[in-house]
Amino acid sequence: MKIIVIGGSGRVGKRVVDELTTHSTHAVTVADRVPPRVPVSNFVPLDLSDSAALAEVIAAHDVVVNTAGPFDLWGTTVLDAAIDGRVDYVDVCDDPEATLALLARDEAARRAGIRAVIGLGVSPGLTNYLGVMAAQHLSEVDTVATFWGDSREGMDVATATTYGTELAAAFAGGRAAYTHLILQAAAEVPIWRDGASTYERAWRRGFRIRTSTGQTGVYRMIGHPEPVTLPRTVPMSQCINIGTVNVVTDRMMLPVLERVHAGDLSPDEAIAQLAQQIAANPSALSTIPQGAPLPRMIGAVATGRADRARREVIAFPGGPVDGSMSLETARPAVVGVLDIADAPIGVHAPESAFDAERFLTRYAEIYWDGAPPYLLDSAASGLLTELDEAHRS
Repeated sequence: MKIIVIGGSGRVGKRVVDELTTHSTHAVTVADRVPPRVPVSNFVPLDLSDSAALAEVIAAHDVVVNTAGPFDLWGTTVLDAAIDGRVDYVDVCDDPEATLALLARDEAARRAGIRAVIGLGVSPGLTNYLGVMAAQHLSEVDTVATFWGDSREGMDVATATTYGTELAAAFAGGRAAYTHLILQAAAEVPIWRDGASTYERAWRRGFRIRTSTGQTGVYRMIGHPEPVTLPRTVPMSQCINIGTVNVVTDRMMLPVLERVHAGDLSPDEAIAQLAQQIAANPSALSTIPQGAPLPRMIGAVATGRADRARREVIAFPGGPVDGSMSLETARPAVVGVLDIADAPIGVHAPESAFDAERFLTRYAEIYWDGAPPYLLDSAASGLLTELDEAHRS
């Protein structure tokens, strides 16, 4: 199988290339505007605005992996070229509006006879499968909330000072991931409510997840693809995605996000302002413990009924997902590429492309060295709680 990784010189793309090379013998080509820092055997210079060059390079391969963001700009460009070239496609799109645009190519993909799996990263991606697994333990589903981020509470002043200094430097570095965070936290974003798609301002609603043994973390609602796709596979009343930077920074972001939403600040200006605020007083990120931290940095919680009784279920990954986010994002995409022949024809979100339990089991075999594919926790209530106004700000 000949695989081409679009954006293969970037943070996630490089990880995809490394993982494909480690876990397969397939021929892998890197396509990007600039060559990777570490030389590779196959590199093709490519500007995505050159449609003829894009079509030519994709048509020479069997599968294209798209890691080139922003996906609202380049997602459909690359997928359309894959459809025209009749080449299978995998991406790591984490933009909800781009997800809708990609899903709209389903009929064209079916006519071309190709398989396209979108949003197959860590979140979305693994979180989608965990949402399915949590929901499968309920006979009737009210809410599915996928979640991500380091939600721990309980940093002393010394720890907060070190952490805050590093976070401020990361913000100041201007990484695209932080621009994406600000855009999705300041926007009206698609969610699923009362059995239908609607839009809501992100970041205003806060939630606490608490396991049956008291492990806990706080998150805020943000724009993400899971609420766009999961209700198409799992019947439910409500679906949201919730995330966190850390509990103090999350609150610090609120007035800045209001200004971004109003058009008074650009996302880059907002990031710079937050970096300055945190750098000026990093110890302010210290917090009082509310319980032990959650066992994993991603997961999903489903609420509803089982045998007519109230029941809530949390699904966590069976193994760790606390390494580099570029690596954690790349790995599910690699599993999808290796198993692309098992996906149905058309454009699919992770949960409709592969069976959830089978995918997580396959992932665990490759990356978790014998760990179970997922961990479950359940209780009658209290695993997912929306915070009242006093605790949100």
